[in-house]
Amino acid sequence: MKYCSLVIAAFLLFASCRDKVENDPTDKEAESLYHYFPLDSGAYVIYSVDSIIHRFDDDNTNNPDSLIDTFHYEVKEVTDSDFIDGEGDVAWRISRYYREVGSPDWNFTTLWTAKLTNQSAQKVEENIRFVKLSFPIKKNKTWNGNLFNFMPEEDYVLDEANVPIAIGGFNFDSSVTVLQLEDFNLIHRIFKEEKYVYGVGLAYRQRDSLNINALGGVINGVEFRQSLIDYYPR
Repeated sequence: MKYCSLVIAAFLLFASCRDKVENDPTDKEAESLYHYFPLDSGAYVIYSVDSIIHRFDDDNTNNPDSLIDTFHYEVKEVTDSDFIDGEGDVAWRISRYYREVGSPDWNFTTLWTAKLTNQSAQKVEENIRFVKLSFPIKKNKTWNGNLFNFMPEEDYVLDEANVPIAIGGFNFDSSVTVLQLEDFNLIHRIFKEEKYVYGVGLAYRQRDSLNINALGGVINGVEFRQSLIDYYPR
């Protein structure tokens, strides 16, 4: 009887441990997903940013895209400290800095926040919350990136999952691509996409919103590229 009791106790302990592992949100899959959106104090990513503004001269509207302004600068995002947000979750402050290319000095611009839940990775940019990633990571998975803000529903698509990427002189083994919006027609071209690298976070962002004429030429609008050039820790 004593032996049987020990066997039963061992079986129950094993079943309990197994159930805990299978239902633990920090299992291998969840842990892997976390690393596409790491939030660690002191970590940072530096980006090279290119922005092109197309506009036409009001006195010469027959010549679309007659005025083009190009801006090239760098942005640094630093994960500072954590806090408990209004939903009772652990969130992180993301300090953002700007500098001219070649300048040694960073200038603080704004404070964003970010957090991870079992279901998603969220980021608050200029007081607007976006669902950047939806867990688990699966190719062709879709979700509403504007779920927690006032803007119209926008279906994000996980276009690529767990693929190598080369960017900023670095080669990474694993990345995911989120296609946020692709709307091409006879009057405009709108494209939004973000790429996340395992262990680093956001590595690339593209934002294009262009009005075009009947020949496909640009009338006005904006092109935006943000690409990783350095990061810590490596």
